[in-house]
Amino acid sequence: MLEGRDAILEGVMPMDVDQLRRLEQGGLDGQSADGLARLQAKGWIDSIGGVHLITLTGRTLLERSPYGLS
Repeated sequence: MLEGRDAILEGVMPMDVDQLRRLEQGGLDGQSADGLARLQAKGWIDSIGGVHLITLTGRTLLERSPYGLS
């Protein structure tokens, strides 16, 4: 676990944040099913009836990502 950081940031890659940002902005174009499945497996999105929703955990990642993520 990372010291002094939220545990949700552990193992985050910049492309994960990019995909979440595109989803947040309503743009799924260019996002692969594999990428969305990876985000769902990490608990950052839920898919219900073909609609992709950012979870509270995913929202935390988006809000905290500018701090120390490279």
